[in-house]
Amino acid sequence: MKAFSQHGAFLRRFVALSVIVLTACSDGGGSAGNAGDDTDPNEPPEDVLPSLTTQIEHWSPTGVFLAAADCGQCHTASNPGDSPAVLRAPDPQVSAVQPSPGGVDISPFADWKSSVMANAFTDPYFRANMMHEAETFPHLAGFIEDKCLTCHSPMARTHAHQTGVGLEDGFYRAEQALVAPHAREGISCTACHQITDSVLTGNAYPDGVHSGDYEIPAAGEPGAFTIHGPYQNPQGQAMQNQVGFMPAYGQQMQDSRLCASCHELYTPTIDIETDQPNGEDFPEQTPFTEWTSSDFGPSGSNTRSCQQCHMAREEIGENFLTRLAVRPDGSVNANWPERQPYSPHVMLGGNTWLLETLELFRVELGRDSINEEGDFAATAELTREFLKTAATLSVTGEGIASGELVFDLTIQNESGHKLPTSFPSRRVWVGTRVIDADGAVVFANGAPDNSFRLPMDEDFTSEACLAAKKPPGFDSEACYLGHVSEVRSEQDVPVYEAVLGSTTGDITHILLYASTLLKDNRIPPRGFDSAAVPNDVRPVGVQGDSDFNASNEGRDTIRYRIPVGTSLALPLQVETTLYYQATRPTFIDGLHGEHEWVDEFQTIARLNPPPAEVMAELSFQVQ
Repeated sequence: MKAFSQHGAFLRRFVALSVIVLTACSDGGGSAGNAGDDTDPNEPPEDVLPSLTTQIEHWSPTGVFLAAADCGQCHTASNPGDSPAVLRAPDPQVSAVQPSPGGVDISPFADWKSSVMANAFTDPYFRANMMHEAETFPHLAGFIEDKCLTCHSPMARTHAHQTGVGLEDGFYRAEQALVAPHAREGISCTACHQITDSVLTGNAYPDGVHSGDYEIPAAGEPGAFTIHGPYQNPQGQAMQNQVGFMPAYGQQMQDSRLCASCHELYTPTIDIETDQPNGEDFPEQTPFTEWTSSDFGPSGSNTRSCQQCHMAREEIGENFLTRLAVRPDGSVNANWPERQPYSPHVMLGGNTWLLETLELFRVELGRDSINEEGDFAATAELTREFLKTAATLSVTGEGIASGELVFDLTIQNESGHKLPTSFPSRRVWVGTRVIDADGAVVFANGAPDNSFRLPMDEDFTSEACLAAKKPPGFDSEACYLGHVSEVRSEQDVPVYEAVLGSTTGDITHILLYASTLLKDNRIPPRGFDSAAVPNDVRPVGVQGDSDFNASNEGRDTIRYRIPVGTSLALPLQVETTLYYQATRPTFIDGLHGEHEWVDEFQTIARLNPPPAEVMAELSFQVQ
């Protein structure tokens, strides 16, 4: 199958959206379409564009927190042409291990400001989902918003709880975060680098740190205003003189448990019949436990931390050596030590959609004073290339027998956690196309349309499947595709995903109703023993598939037995594509509510739907 051109599609959407945005702005409002009594119920819904106020880059120090831009005044690249260079990419023709005076800026602030981490609050899907859950459970709205903002606005939420300022009935609320610059900044320098080594006290749920249970000392407490870093014997006088913080070595900065303090997330389960918490927790995302159970974990044969994989650039090797700062006037102090390894702060994951959205709506989301045009697109491209390292495809047993095209396609998970992992909206699937020697398409399935939807998504996004509460006897199996181990027809599309079930066992897309998994055939990482890992991360719905993660190899093999008849123009060309989507249609269409953030998200998702990124491709001929 010829893979959908994501870059070309993005450019086309960019042009179309530019027209829509300019038209909406010229109309003097944030929406387009009909209004008032003239509204036609058969017309598409209004386009409500995002409208966050301009984000403040240099905000006043607040409690123990400082603007990232203030850290970036020194932790930035040297001026172009200056030698020795600092925090610039190397020129491989000169030296792959030293910054080049003409290299691109790879400083922490430059990379971070275009990352998903920096935009954890700005993220339209996060804000819409938070308000959707809060409106679904209005009696728990304060708790929900406070819990979400623990990791999406950690500086503001922590400061509010340290001082009591900005709390409402003991909770930090989204309305307050909207107008607080240290909330809008998301996950910033003085959030991560002030987290203490308390995160090292345990390895996994329930004993380890998780779900936002990190510690940052308040002003006046021991350890306050300490910036932890990964290097021994830091020189601290310059930092203390400039911004009032003292650098110190912190083992936690190189440890995956630091990341787990937010990315290992357990949420309370709400009983769907009473709308009250039932005292149980649900593993909403568990990449840390998956990692600890893999060959990449602390006891594995190929140990690699979260930071080593996700804080990386292809051109920056472990032997790359650079100073970490310049003087406030931009000059280089040659007496400051050079350090290695250097961890670029790109924080790569898989969410190209959010990065493209930030690029397209940079002004509307209030980022235009911080990010230049093209910043987010560049990080999206890095993310796209990063996704291509997460899996490989291979084929065996290809041939034609008794009128059937037969082959076995194996997907190898190359990452250190499940594929896909983390937030349950994500999915991976295989698309296949078979073409004969005359160019005729003999077979095709799994091809996304121009909105990156699959044919089956129409049924799965039906009103019945997306209803918050299902009638007795509801058939949830009609709302998702079970695990596919053998492909015989166009309806057999192998999809790897987590499907949430409520306390009544019905499918749900409301996170706090989640009590169990109806399906979890996400491919485990290498070394993952499905029978020995904690119950929370065991596969669900793969019974009878003997090759799923066979021998703990972190792979799955799909058997293709496609009827093609005997009158064929040979050879056959087989094209297979492994796709990744950060937010699948059921999580888009299932999100609704009265809040303007929900309307804004729905407009964005309609105009700029989450793409189907290509993770891997394999093409071969069969005689």
